[in-house]
Amino acid sequence: MGIILLTVLTQVHLGGYVETRPFVYWGDSTSLTGYSRGWLELTSREETYGTQLGLDVIVPYDTASIEQTLESITVSRLALWVGPENLRCIIGKQRLYWGVGRVFRPLDIFNQTNYFEPDYERPGSTAALLYWSIGPVTSVRAVIKPDRDVEHSQSGIRMGSTLGGNDIGLTFMHRPQPRHTLLGAEITGELVVGYWSEYRFSWQEDDNFSQFILGLDYTFPFRLYIMSELFFDGSGVAESDQYDFTRFLTGERITLAQRYLYLSVGMFPDPFAVIQPQLAGLVNLDDEGVLVIPQVMVSLFENTEITLGSNLVYGRQTSEFENIVPFDGAVYMWIKVYF
Repeated sequence: MGIILLTVLTQVHLGGYVETRPFVYWGDSTSLTGYSRGWLELTSREETYGTQLGLDVIVPYDTASIEQTLESITVSRLALWVGPENLRCIIGKQRLYWGVGRVFRPLDIFNQTNYFEPDYERPGSTAALLYWSIGPVTSVRAVIKPDRDVEHSQSGIRMGSTLGGNDIGLTFMHRPQPRHTLLGAEITGELVVGYWSEYRFSWQEDDNFSQFILGLDYTFPFRLYIMSELFFDGSGVAESDQYDFTRFLTGERITLAQRYLYLSVGMFPDPFAVIQPQLAGLVNLDDEGVLVIPQVMVSLFENTEITLGSNLVYGRQTSEFENIVPFDGAVYMWIKVYF
């Protein structure tokens, strides 16, 4: 054991990034806010075992002391994995990812949707994950996410394979208390355009509902890239006068309606491109509210990104975005340096 620990500690790879994110909001008044963030990840890999540690610190601009900064440091990853690549067990705080959605992921019950920034770094979940690759195209993932006791713990399994050129998956999740059983399916493939879809049906203590996404993308000449994703949420409501904003404020829900459409057009990501513009938008098809997100990423130096963008809200006074977004508009400049 001592030899293994010494080997792990002497072959650590260090990586991460630092960034600062100022925002200017306007609405009833105009204000400047934002935060700085540091992400430090240490990994050690051998053929049949390895470790991962991720430290995350987010410091708002109004933080006034070193003590407050130190208190904001969180351990986002702390996991150990053992086993070869085709049969691996990961135990600890780790990134769990279920589903194939680009923006909305009905099958991903471990991470919260962020439609402002779908690729935002998510915190880890304490769990035990077993991955088993059965042949060249079939795999199984089993997970246990413990809670205060067995009755409140979440467990599940996903089986994935390839059929007719499509990647498919079936998911089952269950938690006894409060009761929640989930059945789901997913598919990804390409036929002229790329496509992906996932479906979820949930049985809960006081409600049963379905969720569904359908996504399409296509890359035109000169790296012009278009993506769309349609999301239906049977647990939402179709009429804006029935919105329960309290459930949003308490974090119980991220969206309130039933039907959404996400659209994005921009340049296909290229590590050698200096300027990469993008225009994204989220439309609430039930109340016709719109959230528009234009931005451009500039890479003047290696390992450095500067993102200039804006968030703009349009809709009736009763629309969802007009009520859950605490501003009429915002502009921002993010500076991110990787190491």
